[in-house]
Amino acid sequence: HEHADENTTVWNLAAPLSVETAMDPTVAEAITVGGMEKVLSAMSEVGAKRICFTDSIGSFGAEAPRENATAKWLTENPQQDPGSDYGRQKRGCRELMDQFRREHGGDPRFAVLPGVLHSNPVWGNGTTEYALDALLAAPHQETKLGLPTGEAYVCPIDPDIAMPMVFVDDLMRGLIALQEAEPHELTEPENGYCIPGLSFTPNELFAEIRKHHPGFGFRVELDENMNKFANLWPETLNSSEPLRDLGYAPEVGLSEMVSFVLQAHEDRNSYTAEAFKAMDKDGDGILTLKDIEGHVRKRLVRGRTTSYNTGQVTHNL
Repeated sequence: HEHADENTTVWNLAAPLSVETAMDPTVAEAITVGGMEKVLSAMSEVGAKRICFTDSIGSFGAEAPRENATAKWLTENPQQDPGSDYGRQKRGCRELMDQFRREHGGDPRFAVLPGVLHSNPVWGNGTTEYALDALLAAPHQETKLGLPTGEAYVCPIDPDIAMPMVFVDDLMRGLIALQEAEPHELTEPENGYCIPGLSFTPNELFAEIRKHHPGFGFRVELDENMNKFANLWPETLNSSEPLRDLGYAPEVGLSEMVSFVLQAHEDRNSYTAEAFKAMDKDGDGILTLKDIEGHVRKRLVRGRTTSYNTGQVTHNL
């Protein structure tokens, strides 16, 4: 009651990714479905109505269309087998939200997300994250800036399987549009919409990477879970419904995305190289414990200054 009321919009983003869920479905169930139960219970207590939920292409199973998949298909085929605990848990959340609508007059909305592409240096353990791994690996396969080189990238899925993705800037526009839409503007069942972006195969991604890093190398070692999901999920998402009702259409294509993400990684590498050089006092390319300790003492450990009212005394701890 202190932080929310009937005018509050709630976003529930809490859920482990596909591979993480496959590794420990019990914990994932508690977080994903159990978390949704708690969120909806808290909303009913304060009278909040609008909740937005990030669903996933992992909700689609073998019966789903491979091309132009829609959120509507999920609502019209509630008994389809998504082929994974990940998909079943997402379905459980949709069912809870629909119950919240019926019993409490709620305004639930859900967005079916493809793989999310971004330039951050860390991410979770999902299937579409193979693309992020490849983009991070590419700059490290060259001897550049004095940094150590990495080995060939290991591709965990069939390199000819296309998967839908979306760049984070497009994604945020789509999610905000879904959140802000007036109820009468949402005409899809259960207010569900896919947020499309771009689709590509690993081979298409690698070809684009090689325009920036011609020596980029990879080998294929299929991961059982990741390759299963890649072959199970749709290749493209339909764009007509989000354009019609949300005014959303993706803007970022493969070439622009690859260029932007690689540049972000290159910029971080430059910063890392400068820090490495500052620590490597003897210039031998090897950091000793003494080098690291000296850097930490000089640049990071400033001490904690506690000033308190005892005359003019300041204590450096």
